[in-house]
Amino acid sequence: MTDSLGLSIGMTNLVAARDGRPPVLRRSLLTLSHDRPPVVGDYPGSGLALAGLVDRVGDPVPIVAADGSQHRGESVLAEALEAMARAVDGGAPVTIAVPAYWGPGAVGALRGAIRNKPTLTSDGVPATLVPDSLAAFAALRTYPGLPA
Repeated sequence: MTDSLGLSIGMTNLVAARDGRPPVLRRSLLTLSHDRPPVVGDYPGSGLALAGLVDRVGDPVPIVAADGSQHRGESVLAEALEAMARAVDGGAPVTIAVPAYWGPGAVGALRGAIRNKPTLTSDGVPATLVPDSLAAFAALRTYPGLPA
């Protein structure tokens, strides 16, 4: 068994963290390329950038890329989360902190999209999705106090 993996979804940034390692923080933007796996963050001029992935999860209207291709928000975010997991060499079990304001439709859409991502499962069990507010309280309970 490996160290647990925590992923956090934010409008501005995605974060991947494993115990005992510094977290990886990248802009909430997925860049697709024909010659490498998808990457998260700003990579100007090196592929097809898809933005707006967090607020489009569960939206029936797809994200339209610069080349005219269409992408479901939850699928794009699942790809981004998988790329973030690769950036920290994976881990299990996987917990994903989702925006607390998301309704059941958005949470269900992401849950469905990550079901097909082996990096985001542990022995066939999909990642646990928790509201980011709950994740913050759990972190404060484990590490009391606030940074200066």
